[in-house]
Amino acid sequence: MLPQRLLVVEDDVTVARALSRTLARTGYSVAVTRSCSAALALTQSFDFAILDLDLPDGNGVDLARTLLASAKVPSVLFFTSSNDQALLARARCLGSVITKSLGTSPILSYLTTLGSESADPPQSRTTPSVQARGFRASSSSSLRRSRAR
Repeated sequence: MLPQRLLVVEDDVTVARALSRTLARTGYSVAVTRSCSAALALTQSFDFAILDLDLPDGNGVDLARTLLASAKVPSVLFFTSSNDQALLARARCLGSVITKSLGTSPILSYLTTLGSESADPPQSRTTPSVQARGFRASSSSSLRRSRAR
């Protein structure tokens, strides 16, 4: 089975490198870009996107809307250190939000949970184990994932 293709959009080189290495070691195929424009220039589609909120040429929420609308990704997760409450609230409407201070472990747990849910019928998909690990899984993102499949 081919590894899942993940898109990571992160402008901090150190964070991007650490995240992509962690994901690659776990078996994911990872493409990394450092800006909204670079992500939008990619022609391939991905199984999932991990987006920073504060990017040099825009924000992760607007990028997520474009990626989702163009079917380049079926769902997104935001990995951020943003303190902008309005932007964080907008992000939670599209996907889960994990703060960078928690490290990459919650991302791996989230992806594992998504993988184990893929065998469940769409109406029964929930992420209580993800919520118990300290980050919020948006029910609207679960609905969006189930509609996309």
